[in-house]
Amino acid sequence: MSHFRPDIHWLTDYAAGTLPLSQALCVAVHLSFCPESRKQVEQLNSLGAIMFSNATNDSDSLPSEKLISEPPTEEDESINQELRAKVFDLIDNNDIKQQPSAVTASLSANDASNKAELLPHCLAKLIPEGIDQLDWKKLGTALSVARLPAGDDSREVALHKIKAGGRVSNHDHRGREVTVVLQGSFSDQNGLYLPGDFLVKEAGEEHRPIASEDAECICLSVLEAPVKFTGPLTGLINPFLKIKTGTR
Repeated sequence: MSHFRPDIHWLTDYAAGTLPLSQALCVAVHLSFCPESRKQVEQLNSLGAIMFSNATNDSDSLPSEKLISEPPTEEDESINQELRAKVFDLIDNNDIKQQPSAVTASLSANDASNKAELLPHCLAKLIPEGIDQLDWKKLGTALSVARLPAGDDSREVALHKIKAGGRVSNHDHRGREVTVVLQGSFSDQNGLYLPGDFLVKEAGEEHRPIASEDAECICLSVLEAPVKFTGPLTGLINPFLKIKTGTR
């Protein structure tokens, strides 16, 4: 199980299908590593199905004019509150029958080459030739980046690779950055991040990733804006930093 996981708001939006595709990809990759998060998403899907079924049954039993013109009564609200309480009790007691999720099913479809590179199936589809064949660009002595054509016109989707023991220059964030560790590990002032760990940095948050000494670290990242290096020398390149969105 991952130590750093998406909170319930991220998982709810993922289950509801309301996340941007690039950020949903990050959650899906995390789910491929973390059975606890997969279980939560399956429970949220079951909850949604129960709530939808209840709402449909209630609407079928009401005259159409009441559906349009009358606000919910106190009795309606009481029934809804009681239903929610029962559903959350089911979740807490693990009594909801869970069907295999799409993420779980996709994991079983991974071929041998994907397993060798530890790429979840949902990500491997964007990298059919494998990680080593990507167009890696160096961003300093320790960090390389390979951008992926994920089709998001507002965010950059990329793999970041830190060499073993490498230290990325201290930097700030100008927009939200979502990261999932794929291979290896890195640390910053907030902890040690292992494969499957999911972290979000908001605009204004600063850190300095350092890869573990024993292996290079590869992460999937989605950026809303370029980072801003805060060192006296590295800060000189900030005007040249751009994100590449869409399929470019």
